[in-house]
Amino acid sequence: MAEGDRSLEDGVGAPDDVARERGRSARREATRQRVLDAAREVFAERGVIGGTVEDICDRAGFTRGAFYSNFADKDDLLRALIDREHTRLVAHLDAGFALLQGFLGAEGGDTGDADARATMAEVVDRLLRAVPDDRHFLLIQTELEIHAIRVPDTSRAFLEADATFRARIAEFLERGLRLLGREPVADVGDVTEAVIAIVDRSTRRALLAGPPTDPDALARVMLPILIAAASRPRADG
Repeated sequence: MAEGDRSLEDGVGAPDDVARERGRSARREATRQRVLDAAREVFAERGVIGGTVEDICDRAGFTRGAFYSNFADKDDLLRALIDREHTRLVAHLDAGFALLQGFLGAEGGDTGDADARATMAEVVDRLLRAVPDDRHFLLIQTELEIHAIRVPDTSRAFLEADATFRARIAEFLERGLRLLGREPVADVGDVTEAVIAIVDRSTRRALLAGPPTDPDALARVMLPILIAAASRPRADG
């Protein structure tokens, strides 16, 4: 065996190959994320059906070849976008609960009537901070919901992600109430839907009115009232 062949067999030069492969993987992932970012903007502006692969490529500054080297088709991209957006959203919620837990303490407990309203408002504030209120977020969520209604056969990924998000909101509420020494008196799923509806309307109202309207103004007023009415001090105190 020649000296050069032995060096290959022994793995000499392999670190360079690994580094090159990592570089290619990093560039591929960067391209993939750039396409997803472009799709998020296009779908928010033109809708899932109205936004085309060509629109997305133009926005990203890539050729169709770059698109199809990362995604099989627009439905494949849509599934990836749904997964990314909801993963980020759940991460926001987890961070929000960590802030809430830090505020109330690990054990929480009954805060007493004197400051119950202020503490409930703090719970709401942490929840609102955990949910993005930017225009693109609202538009893309709305478009994905409309697409799920129009084309239910291709919307399994959105429905599953949406269910996970709602379950995480319910968990946030249950754990938050537990830290406050309270428990729900209504089905937590129904309370969750009411919370989401109020937050959604609060944001929409602000976007329709335009700046400097606070997107959380309505939610900050109504959510403490809703959560207080839908809960009571825990019997085991």
